[in-house]
Amino acid sequence: MISTFFFIGTIKVAPGTFGSFATILIWYIFTVNELNNYFILFFLFFLIIGFISVYFYLLTSNNKDPKEVVIDEVAGQSIPLIAIQSTSDILIVVIAFIFFRFFDILKIYPINKIENLPGTFGVMLDDIAAGIYTLIIVIIYMNFF
Repeated sequence: MISTFFFIGTIKVAPGTFGSFATILIWYIFTVNELNNYFILFFLFFLIIGFISVYFYLLTSNNKDPKEVVIDEVAGQSIPLIAIQSTSDILIVVIAFIFFRFFDILKIYPINKIENLPGTFGVMLDDIAAGIYTLIIVIIYMNFF
């Protein structure tokens, strides 16, 4: 249940995109209620529990990176959202979503190398790297545009 982020990963079309979008909805709920610090705790919780749940999920799967596992997208998409402090910054949220999906799908270097790490590390860390790349873009945008 955790690895699929409450079964969002079982959606047949674009489960990673739906996992990322669900993360934005959760960020929105935290942010609109001025609970931004709790979103950071949400991220840390799902990062840690994500590593654990993916480890156990992979023990039962023949696939090294199952599409239904979207907890990695939740963790990765959370990274740039942490820097966005207001729901009025919709353009920045859209930029964070598009760039995260871009980096997650295209696996630009070194994300493509990280994805090849064995087991849980390959599943989780490539999305963390995509989130960090996206965070850099978000920070640049917020400071220069």
